[in-house]
Amino acid sequence: MKKLLTIISGLGILSATTSTVVACGNKDEELRIVFIPSNEATSVINTVKPLEQKLTNELKTLAESRGETFKKKVVISTSTNYEAAGQSLQAGKAALAFLPIGTYNQYKGTKQADNRYSDLGFLLNSTRDATIIEHDYFKDDQGDWNNKALRELEAKDSLALAKNYNDHLSINEQDNKETIQEKLTTSEAHATYYRSYIYANNKYLEANPIDWNSDEAYKESIKKLVLSDEGKNFSLSASKTSSAGMIYPLMWLKNTIGLNNEEIVKVYHNAQTQSSYPDVASKLGTGQTKMAVGYSDIRIEIKDNQELTKAFNNSQVVGVSEGILNDGIAYSRKALKNQTALITDLRTAFQDLVSKPENKEIFDVYKHSGYNGPGEEDASKWEASLDQNIDLNSVKAQEIMNLIKGL
Repeated sequence: MKKLLTIISGLGILSATTSTVVACGNKDEELRIVFIPSNEATSVINTVKPLEQKLTNELKTLAESRGETFKKKVVISTSTNYEAAGQSLQAGKAALAFLPIGTYNQYKGTKQADNRYSDLGFLLNSTRDATIIEHDYFKDDQGDWNNKALRELEAKDSLALAKNYNDHLSINEQDNKETIQEKLTTSEAHATYYRSYIYANNKYLEANPIDWNSDEAYKESIKKLVLSDEGKNFSLSASKTSSAGMIYPLMWLKNTIGLNNEEIVKVYHNAQTQSSYPDVASKLGTGQTKMAVGYSDIRIEIKDNQELTKAFNNSQVVGVSEGILNDGIAYSRKALKNQTALITDLRTAFQDLVSKPENKEIFDVYKHSGYNGPGEEDASKWEASLDQNIDLNSVKAQEIMNLIKGL
């Protein structure tokens, strides 16, 4: 889902501070929606900007069906970082934000009597087209293959999934983002999670080869690879709450590969900072970056086709993290207090919009193929159940957060 998972302020939409994300305008007259950083600013804001009018039209129609009028102005912006988006929701300065689970956890507040949290709630959580390798690897399980895929990840799984992924993927000069996506994913199965992939430049691997022949040999190879030059050849997101860019790669190093806490802290301190997924993916292709991390396949995010194919041919996946529960759209309880009808309309509107092929490019920003919501179920119970699931799947992630807190 390190799935879900650098949209920085773009073209006057935002300035550099959290407060200015939502400073202009009357919050009672505006419905502010924040997109988090995971890609290049100008490209993302241009892609998602049409959502303002599309969502406005949906909300007007839904309100009119009840004999009411939707009068708010929908305003979409991008935050300077993941934390800024979470803080804006918590303070009630934004109504909605597209958040990964890691960021949601940090700003959701305290648990209430109804088992929901005080500051943030989940409007909808996303689904993604399944990765073919994942689906094939776990498909023999009885029941939902997603459940088996979300179990604790052993070294043998990371080894097998990474090796199978590389073996499955053959890229030529005629390939582009769309054809590569078709090779990697299937819309016939939907994933409730994603992973952070760990990538390495091929020339770097020539000097530091991985032994794929056994679990223990694989783990020792990865340890040497990551700790080479004191961990300075590894790169991580600038955001501490990024699930795919920070938390789950460090979980992978600790729980799957076996680095101790001291080594994790060393890697964290010495790691290079990734500015955006497309940027670091391009640098993997040129060798400027030795190792990188990111959700889905970050190389697909490169816009220039020559750079894209170069990145695929000059790098490979060397590991995969545990499954990360899909991100989604969170809402501010403060900003939308006592607005139950609007919350319901927002759920209906986004589910309708994501289902339309003409809006695919908008929701592809985070690889969202659909949204799960309460449906006929009581919304409070649905939110409480989702929060409980998030809590259960966030225990080990919180251990990493505690380890790097204050560093």
